Amino acid sequence: MEKDKVISIESLGGPLYSMLRNVLRMVPERDQNDVALQRLLAFRLRIDGEGATREYLMRMIRDMIQCRYTGRLYDFLKNDKLSGACSPQPPAPGDPPETA
Repeated sequence: MEKDKVISIESLGGPLYSMLRNVLRMVPERDQNDVALQRLLAFRLRIDGEGATREYLMRMIRDMIQCRYTGRLYDFLKNDKLSGACSPQPPAPGDPPETA
């Protein structure tokens, strides 16, 4: 792996570091010091920007709560099987629509 592709939290400066601190306030307290999670969020901030990263994080935290997932937030974000298993599945073709 090339060194320049790994995001070092310590080397972040200026607005990106401030955005990361703001986004980390949304993270459950138990996960705020998770360096892997910080790197993932720093990467998303660099690629998507603060608004999109906040929306993504809010959606994933909501899904995590609805699924009653109690592990690391980082693991939930990185493991599509965990986060996908809790998401409502679209109806199969030919299934009648649900009635209220």
